[in-house]
Amino acid sequence: MEAGRVIWDAILGVGTTLTLTVIVAIALALAALAVFYVSSAVVVLERFARTVSRAPWLLVFGAAVAGGAAWLQMQSGVERELPMAGETQRTGLVVLAGYVLATAVSIGVCWIGLRKLSSSSLGTGTLVVLGLATALGVGSTGQLPFAAVPPAAIAFVASLLALRRRLRRPPSRGRGMAEGRLWLLAAVLAVAPGLALALSEPEPRLSLAAGALFQAVAVLVVFGLLPLAAAGLVEMRRSAEWFVAIRYLVAQRRQVYISAITLLCIGGIAAGVWLIVTVLSVMNGFERAWREQIVGDLAHFTVHTGLGRIDDYEPVLEMVRGVPGVLAASPYLDAEGMVRSESGRLHGVRLRGVDPDSADTVTDISSRIGDGSLALLSRSAAGGDPGAARVPAIIIGSPLAEKLEVGVGDDLILISPLGGPQTPLGPAPRLKKFRVAGVYQSRLQQFGEVYTYVALSNAQDFVRAGSAIDGIEARTGDLYTSRSVAEAVRAKLDSPYYTRDWKDHFPVFFAALRDNRSMMILLLGMIMVVAAFMIVATLMMMIMEKSSDIAILKAMGAEDATIERVFAIEGALIGLSGTALGVLAALAVTSRLGWIQETIEAVTGIDTLPASIYQLSTLPADHDPMQLMGIVAMAMVLSLGATLVPARQGARFDPVEGLRSE
Repeated sequence: MEAGRVIWDAILGVGTTLTLTVIVAIALALAALAVFYVSSAVVVLERFARTVSRAPWLLVFGAAVAGGAAWLQMQSGVERELPMAGETQRTGLVVLAGYVLATAVSIGVCWIGLRKLSSSSLGTGTLVVLGLATALGVGSTGQLPFAAVPPAAIAFVASLLALRRRLRRPPSRGRGMAEGRLWLLAAVLAVAPGLALALSEPEPRLSLAAGALFQAVAVLVVFGLLPLAAAGLVEMRRSAEWFVAIRYLVAQRRQVYISAITLLCIGGIAAGVWLIVTVLSVMNGFERAWREQIVGDLAHFTVHTGLGRIDDYEPVLEMVRGVPGVLAASPYLDAEGMVRSESGRLHGVRLRGVDPDSADTVTDISSRIGDGSLALLSRSAAGGDPGAARVPAIIIGSPLAEKLEVGVGDDLILISPLGGPQTPLGPAPRLKKFRVAGVYQSRLQQFGEVYTYVALSNAQDFVRAGSAIDGIEARTGDLYTSRSVAEAVRAKLDSPYYTRDWKDHFPVFFAALRDNRSMMILLLGMIMVVAAFMIVATLMMMIMEKSSDIAILKAMGAEDATIERVFAIEGALIGLSGTALGVLAALAVTSRLGWIQETIEAVTGIDTLPASIYQLSTLPADHDPMQLMGIVAMAMVLSLGATLVPARQGARFDPVEGLRSE
């Protein structure tokens, strides 16, 4: 039996390792193919950018890109990291000026590059730079098996294309554009295994170099090539390429199936964008709701000491309040225990002693109390009015009140495992009666079941802590800058004091949300990948169907670049239409999530979102502009990248072969 268990554990270990290895290998292979798609999309954008002849449209799209980038940065909260919170307007102007300068420089560099370099040279250079950046990033890990996956995957795909070329009748002699670029990419990615062999441990500097290369390419493409390409595409509205592309997309009756497949391509792109935006918006809504709840129940950051409790806390409290950025601070004391109701029900709780006069300035506890009041804590505080009732007050959460079947005015017995009288078997539990003075509402079920609040003096008396406290809660002007303010507090107090930010309370929870979001993008992105392959198939079918038309155009003097632009326009229009439909559908669905949920629950009779499990009763939604732009960029890269191979195939078409059967 023991041997069988050991064998089974070994099989599970090998299976887990193999599964993880396969997942990482697939991710690296997809990253290598993404490099190929991005370089292909850059070549397509370059075709559009070479047609720019007027400055007005270029100025319009350049200003749109610069303004949009500045708006996205301001919306993402980057300006909140600045120390001067009152200079938001000036900061916005500085950010806008920086992006305008970056756009002007990038457009100038791309303009010079388009005049000096040919299309093939530009595409090859982009592929080499992106491949080298990928090789540096993967090779810097020092892991040979992972570093060998990208070049092996690309070489395998190139080998399949080479085998297909040789099996043709008659066999093709020269390599195609896709095959040649894949072999080039495989050769560049082969740098990664060499780096992994040379490195005995991970090298962070190589990762930084890889990131710098990716950022440089991204800046040139987004701020330079994209405005040029958009201006060129708009200028081609009255050109022959635009006319032919529209006629091919809206086929005649004999080629209705081509129009049907085109609609399927648009639908595939739209479905992918719609699903990704909707799912991410809901996940963002859950994260925002949970974050607001956590920040509402807890302070932005807390101050502790590594020596235990803080005895003489008044000077420390004043120093914390004097740090710039701290709006309020309040002491607290925590204790573990159990509560017992008059009916005999028991439940474990965390007792938090707070200052009734300042607790509401660091948390939102007062606004969450439905029955009772926070002020009742101070009336029953130890050392208060001698004529007042000596039964101390306690505030509990609504989930705990339901479990104990108590309300405002009912008594509870608080039990502590320590502090009672000595017995032959050790110290007895310490018991003390409290009276429910309020019931607060909490979106987090676990929080409302555990946290209870009493006056600080009553908590100190219950745990016999004297005048000591466990820490100091503090609130800042912006929860996203709380970490920097907390660091300033720690620097002022010095050792042994340290701070804890609100993000540190549930790090695993928020990390899991980020991981799930990345996985959703990867899985749902496969829908757009399939749609991109459909675009390739559609354009190839269109080229075969319109071979005689292409032959006539080339016989009349049309250049290869003209034919490429015809099919590039088709791919761009398919991508733009699908992306726009997907974004509009996602915005429409997320704006009506409440009605959709109510309709489903009314029809099925099932509670689709139990509050006891998800802490929320309705689906939330929150759109992140950066995520939305990323999804749009992914859809357009796949659409434009998928058009390059068919467009090059159509441009290389021999007019003699096309007219032979006519």
